Amino acid sequence: MDAAGTLDPGTRRAAEQVLAADPARIAAALHGTVVATEALLGVGVGAAPGAASGPVVTSLDDALDAADRGEAPVLVLEETGPADEPAMRVAAAVVTTRGGLASHAAVVARAWGLPAVCGLASARVEPDAVYFDGVRVATGAWVAVDGATGEVRSGAAEHTAAPGLDGDLVELLGSCDRLVGDAPRVWVNADAAGEVATGLELGAVGVGLCRTEHQFLGERLGALQTLLLGGPGAAAAAAELAGSQRLDLLGILRAAEGVPVVVRLLDPPLHEFLPAPDDDRAPEELRSLAADWREHNPMLGVRGVRLGVAAPAVLRAQLDGLLSAVADARRAGTPCDLRLLVPMVTWVAEFDRVLDLVRTVAAERSVPAPPVGVMVETPAAALRAAQLGERAAFASVGSNDLTQLVLGLSRDDAEVRVVEAYRAEGLLGPSPFETLDGAVVDLIGSAVASAPGVTWGLCGEHAGDPVSLRLVAHLPLGYVSCSPFRVPVARLELGRIAAARLLGAPAGPVADGGPG
Repeated sequence: MDAAGTLDPGTRRAAEQVLAADPARIAAALHGTVVATEALLGVGVGAAPGAASGPVVTSLDDALDAADRGEAPVLVLEETGPADEPAMRVAAAVVTTRGGLASHAAVVARAWGLPAVCGLASARVEPDAVYFDGVRVATGAWVAVDGATGEVRSGAAEHTAAPGLDGDLVELLGSCDRLVGDAPRVWVNADAAGEVATGLELGAVGVGLCRTEHQFLGERLGALQTLLLGGPGAAAAAAELAGSQRLDLLGILRAAEGVPVVVRLLDPPLHEFLPAPDDDRAPEELRSLAADWREHNPMLGVRGVRLGVAAPAVLRAQLDGLLSAVADARRAGTPCDLRLLVPMVTWVAEFDRVLDLVRTVAAERSVPAPPVGVMVETPAAALRAAQLGERAAFASVGSNDLTQLVLGLSRDDAEVRVVEAYRAEGLLGPSPFETLDGAVVDLIGSAVASAPGVTWGLCGEHAGDPVSLRLVAHLPLGYVSCSPFRVPVARLELGRIAAARLLGAPAGPVADGGPG
């Protein structure tokens, strides 16, 4: 309630309805569940909600063969990377024996609405079978996956369908948006035009994180590798990559219909785009290149802005394609609000290097230089937020990597080996990759306070976690950005926070959207 108790009746009624709403309705509307199952094979981390059954496959080739037969398989791997995304696109669900809520499999599955169970450490993957705690399940045999509970069961299963948001929920979420006002608004993490459309349909008002690495895979991978090799084919490879980026972004801009689109420049470690040095199937020159670039800890090596410095031809090709798409959109009269985001920044000088190159390429393409923001995902960037804020048009907290680096926990391994053990011993509550840790919240708060003139966003998966949203509710964030199917969860929770403030009441139970 406001100090004078002067809330108008309509606002008061809307706030009361928002606080009284059952948060579980969102999860029920967006994700199906398993309703009939056979024997339990194992329980891992429920990384992306939803339910599915299908034949087990353990490789990209087997997944594609199953798709050719008209089957949607359950992809079971130790872990996934960008090279596995073609298999994930044809899968009904994905299961990994390593990783957790912030792993590649989990993040991509949530973006695509694909049920996922990660960190199923009791499972062992072989070429022709998966052993679940010693129980052999041959490839081709059916299993059922519940991405909310983390359960994997033998056989096919019956599932409830996800009905989608009904009229009452649409009206409720509209009330939430009106109570929140201008900030923070909910944006969507989306890497393709279809994901943008889904996010906007679910109520997002911007694209807060468009990851471009997925656009360098498949048949385009060879061009990237040729560009890295250099030599006589590099110029043609650069032109091919630029053309691919141009087409992809133009499709995204059309789907966005004028809302802001924040494109993150290429971020993953370089080894994800190269063969293993001992892979006899790869050409010798690529194996040699992979050996030259091999790193002991690639997540802390040549990635993000560092790749732009170490391999500037890749960054220039990417910028050429992105800004050419802007020129195309302007000529076609397509509404366009492109913003660029520089990842893995540590030093001000490296951000300045990218900023200068953006301006140079924009001038060459005869388009205005787009706003360039800094991704705050290293502790150094958070501590240097004041200096970076003098240069950056905006700042976006990448909470997944920031959590990893502040706590010294691997986002790919720690949830199974460390976090679950600590939780079992009562040393830790929720996983810090699911709900923001207090130390990370404090560092984010310090960074935001040191750069008050900058628009701040939160674009890690924590942006769709209701508890995390409450932990940062005191910060003047301009937007939070999460995967498409978490957009309604974030809208509801922000509405509940706003309603509680207006009524002077507790916000009540958190909105339970699961990790999806």
